[in-house]
Amino acid sequence: MVQVSTTGKAATPPAPVPQPQNRQALVQAAVAAACALAVALPAPAQAPEKKAAAKSEICYGVAKAGQNECANTTCFHLCSGMATVDRDPGEWMTVPAGTCTALGGKVEAAPLACPGAAPARTGPPADVAAGDALYHEGDAARALPACAACHGPKGNAAVADYPKLAGQNLAYLDGQLRAFRSHARVSPLMNTAVAPLTDGDIANLSAYLSRQKPDAIDPSLTTPVAAGKSFRDCDGACPEMVPLPAGRFLMGSPPGESGRFGNEGQHPVEILQPFAIGRFSLTFEQFDACIQDGGCDGYRPSDEGWGRGTRPAVNVSWNDAQSYLRWLSKKSGARYRLPTEAEWEYAARAGTVTARWWGEDITRGDAKYGPDDCPQQKHCGGVVSGSGNWPTTAPVGSYAPNPAGLYDVLGNVWQWTADCWHSDYEGAPKDGRVWDEAACKKRVARGASWTDTPNFVRAATRLGLGAEGRRGWIGLRVVREMDAAPGTAAKGGAAPAGTRGLP
Repeated sequence: MVQVSTTGKAATPPAPVPQPQNRQALVQAAVAAACALAVALPAPAQAPEKKAAAKSEICYGVAKAGQNECANTTCFHLCSGMATVDRDPGEWMTVPAGTCTALGGKVEAAPLACPGAAPARTGPPADVAAGDALYHEGDAARALPACAACHGPKGNAAVADYPKLAGQNLAYLDGQLRAFRSHARVSPLMNTAVAPLTDGDIANLSAYLSRQKPDAIDPSLTTPVAAGKSFRDCDGACPEMVPLPAGRFLMGSPPGESGRFGNEGQHPVEILQPFAIGRFSLTFEQFDACIQDGGCDGYRPSDEGWGRGTRPAVNVSWNDAQSYLRWLSKKSGARYRLPTEAEWEYAARAGTVTARWWGEDITRGDAKYGPDDCPQQKHCGGVVSGSGNWPTTAPVGSYAPNPAGLYDVLGNVWQWTADCWHSDYEGAPKDGRVWDEAACKKRVARGASWTDTPNFVRAATRLGLGAEGRRGWIGLRVVREMDAAPGTAAKGGAAPAGTRGLP
C-alpha cells in the first residue's frame, strides 16, 4: 500500500510509530504518575537504554485541539484532559524519535507536572475493600451517599440515566472524581455527592471500580432493525432513502472496546419515531443539482481534483448542509434534515453491538480508511486501496452495506449530524432527539474518513467541528422525517409517491 497526501500525490511514509504495547506502557506510566497523582516527575535515572526507548519521544507544543485529535493508545493530554487550542505548549503527545523539533515542538525526557498541580498525595496505597464499602454503603456521618444507588452494584448501572463505572480506567476514574470535586467538571448532582470525598476516598473508589468486570450486554437493550423498501421523493436529484423503524440500542462503546475514546460512554437510547435515512452519503452529483436549480446559495464545493459524480460530496460545512436541506425539502415537499447523533449511530449499527457493524476488527476490504498508524492519528493522508485503487475518497457504494442496506456508514467521509458537540453524554436525550444549544460553536460528525487510522473507524467514534468547517474529508447523509402511522401523509403536504405504507 502507498501512503499519499491529501492532494493525492505520493508522500513519504511517516517514521515508524512505537509498537502498541510499548506505547501503552509509556502512556499508562505517565498518566499514573503525572495526571492521576499530579506528581512532578523527577529526571529519569540513568539506566541501560532499552531498545524500545529510542522509537518515540515526548513532544510538547504539537498536539491539536480537541479530544478526538489524539488516540488513547498513542498520546494523552494530561493537564486539561485535552488540548483546547492547536499547539498548546502545555500539552504533549508521543511522536517518532527525532521528529519533535522538526514539527516545531519541544522534546522532554518525560511528561512534566501540570501547571499549578497540587502537591503529591501521601499516605497508604489504595484500599480496595474500603472503596467497596464506601461505594455500596456510603458514609452517613459525612453525608456521603452510596454510589451504588445510582450506578448499580459493582458499578454496573441499574438506572439508564447513569453510566456504568465497572472496569473504567483507574486514572480516568480518579481524574473525573477530582474534577467533580473541584467543579472543573460541572454537574450539580455529582458536585454535591463528591464534595466530602478525601483524596484517599477517591483513590479507594477508583481502585475498587477499576477492578470490577462490566456485566454482559442485555440483549433486550438492542432491537433488530428491519429496514423498509427504499424510495426517492423525486427523480434524479433526490437521494435514495431507506426507512427505519423505531427501536432501542446501546449508544457509545463499552469500556473494553479497543481504540475507544473517553467521550463514548455507553448508555441505552430508545428511538421513538421512525425515520428514513440516505442509503449513501450525499454525492457531488446530488449537491450539484441543488446549485443548478439555484439553491445552496450558489456554493460549489471543491472536489480537490478527485472527481465529482458519485463520489461523496466533501468540503461541505454544517451550514452548507443546512442550505442544501432547505432546497431539498422545498423541492420534494417532504421534511429533510440531518440525522441526530443518536439516529446516526442507530442506523450505522443496524442492530449490531460490536465496534463495527461487521465485527470487532477491520481490514482494507471493509471500508475506506487511512494508514494503519501515524503520529497524529487523524488527517494522516490516504492509502491506495479498494477495487479502484482509490488514494482518497471512493465512489459511494464501493464497499458492502450494513444490515440495514446503508453504504459507507464507516469510513470514506465523516458525516455531519444535527447535534451540538458535547464532550460526553451526561444530560443527553434518551429518546433520539437532537441535543442542541442556542449558541452552539461545534457540531458532531460521525463515521470517520479516508484519512483516519482504524481506531476512528468505529460506530461510537465522535468528532466535534466548527459549523463553518469545510474539509476534504467531511460530507453528509440526509434524513427524511416519517410519520409514526403507516400511510399517513407528511405534515405540510401529501406523502410523496412511493412512501405510503412505509413504517
